[in-house]
Amino acid sequence: MSDITLKPFGSEDPNKAYIAWTPVPLVITRNSAPNASQKLRLESKSILGSTTRVVFMSSPSGQQLDEIIVDFANQTEITIFIAGLFQPGTMHNGASRDSKDVVIEASWLESPALVVGSLELMIRVRKNANTLSDKARTDFITALAKLNGIKVDSDPTPGPGFGVYVTDFVDMHVEGASTSQHGDSHFLPWHRLYLLDLERLLQEINPAVTLPFWRFDQPAPNVFNANFMGEVNEIPRDMSKQGGAFDQGGSNSPLARFISSNPLSNWQIRHVNGIRRAARFNPLTQPANGLTDGTPRGDFPVRNQNQTLALGGGTNNPVNAQLGSRINGDLTHFVRMEGTPHGAAHVSFNGPINFVPEAPKDPLFFLLHCNVDRLWALWQFIFQRESKTEVKSYPYQAQGDAEPWKLANATQWPWDGSLSLPGDLNAPGSRKHNFTESPTVNNFLRQIPMIENAIDAFGRLDVLDNLGFAYEDVPYTQ
Repeated sequence: MSDITLKPFGSEDPNKAYIAWTPVPLVITRNSAPNASQKLRLESKSILGSTTRVVFMSSPSGQQLDEIIVDFANQTEITIFIAGLFQPGTMHNGASRDSKDVVIEASWLESPALVVGSLELMIRVRKNANTLSDKARTDFITALAKLNGIKVDSDPTPGPGFGVYVTDFVDMHVEGASTSQHGDSHFLPWHRLYLLDLERLLQEINPAVTLPFWRFDQPAPNVFNANFMGEVNEIPRDMSKQGGAFDQGGSNSPLARFISSNPLSNWQIRHVNGIRRAARFNPLTQPANGLTDGTPRGDFPVRNQNQTLALGGGTNNPVNAQLGSRINGDLTHFVRMEGTPHGAAHVSFNGPINFVPEAPKDPLFFLLHCNVDRLWALWQFIFQRESKTEVKSYPYQAQGDAEPWKLANATQWPWDGSLSLPGDLNAPGSRKHNFTESPTVNNFLRQIPMIENAIDAFGRLDVLDNLGFAYEDVPYTQ
């Protein structure tokens, strides 16, 4: 046994050595008898050719240090905090590419060359799908296929089209639940919880996996190919028809094409094979373009990132909070992004992806919505909108403000059964009282999340609110 044991979240389980930008506890245990005074240095070293680094803090709000010295005077255990170092200009801004690629090493000051304890970590964040490594892409689609019931190795599965992805996640985004998920400020927090529930299931299969995001305001040649989310036909618009011959649901659209080794080539939704998807743009060279009928009345383009951020206050530089006025940052204005870019990105395709009750049948749905959530996270960072009790962070704070399921402290369907939904719609599959638990960070009372749980999701105001995910281009600061 090493002289020193390093335990993220207080655990020696290697599956818990996954952190992001938010500070998390690291318990340092001395396994030998303590001396009156003995000082230990901890430092971070990149491995596997990476640039990934860890920073150290004495408290969650303490100064970030490249190394830290702790004094084991008459102690056997000390707790500090660690976080991934956000490094603008590096690949993924300093996050890990696809696996554990940074190590914390411990050595006594009097013997600096002798490593007496070490811990390998992954700085695990959600990344741009167009820049994923081959391994990250394969890990993601393999885990996704398993949730769909597709057999990709020796693990038993229920059969293609009948996994939890279909029985729970497709079936919770249905017409009957639409009003409790769309059309107002609750759209963003509800979908944040929806994504997180799925991502945590993916991480039960492979802890290195995160949901990637599709930047729909940029070309994505590495996303729309046969190795990943599928090649698609580009369908010319018929400008004589409103919306350019928009086909809601796209039941006659051609199937996306995959190589045979791609697990998504076996995609099914119950007994229906394949993913019907055709694009009204060239995704290899163009951003998504929404709909138009050729007149100003019918113009519905996809807003780019800066245009989207401007909806909720305006900024010329999305990574510089000083250029946006915090006073102007208001969610009731920003949530207009549900129309465009969100809705416009959906209807840039023919196929289930463009129709609310069927959209998750196409797994591209989750990459699209991951980008929607990233834009909200970026807006929150710029305008410091993480307070659960500020109406500009979330407007519905008191009874009488809105329908009951929109209140900040309202439990959310389907995880609470049917309590929060107008009418009576049973929770799909196993979702009732069964939001996927995290092995490390915040979980919800009785496994039922509330809207307010999604607001300070990165723990900027209270580190205990951290939900355990992050984006490669949204830093953490307090």
